Amino acid sequence: MATRLPSSRLSPEAEVAVDISVSVQAEGFDPGVEYSRLRNENYSDGATSMFVGNVRDFSPTALLGFPEASLDETGGRQSVTVLELEHYPGMAESALTDIARQAAARWPLGRVRIVHRYGPLNAGEEIVFVGATSTHRQDSLDACAFIMDFLKSRAPFWKKEVGEPGDLGTWVEARSSDEKALKKW
Repeated sequence: MATRLPSSRLSPEAEVAVDISVSVQAEGFDPGVEYSRLRNENYSDGATSMFVGNVRDFSPTALLGFPEASLDETGGRQSVTVLELEHYPGMAESALTDIARQAAARWPLGRVRIVHRYGPLNAGEEIVFVGATSTHRQDSLDACAFIMDFLKSRAPFWKKEVGEPGDLGTWVEARSSDEKALKKW
């Protein structure tokens, strides 16, 4: 899905198209290919920023202030072998596109690319790609951070961490740190 928007930071006479592309998919993706999509025949943007999120092999809950929730019965760190991601089809794409449009309204961007996976993902696999181009570095960096902060809190995805085979898994709760991150914007 590609959307072309005027940049709100420029005068109406100096309308610049922002190319927004969003994919929600079960298949894996190659971050290098996604980078190439952002750069292909893009000669006006001097900055490209990207974020790639991967499945961890442990539950980060202990690091976030809930040590008892992420320790196994022996007191060791709770392993995660699979992260199951569910989404609301149609609504997820719409939410991600809206977040990208909000970023494009805040910063003068050339292109925005978001890829988010769903389904069972093994530890180490990529979950999400966010990329943004702009004429200047800070605009593309800020846009990527903004998109990720809002994606984590506002996009309709649900995560379940599964440990060893036979484990039914644990649904990941919303984190106050994610909501807190939105306040900086």
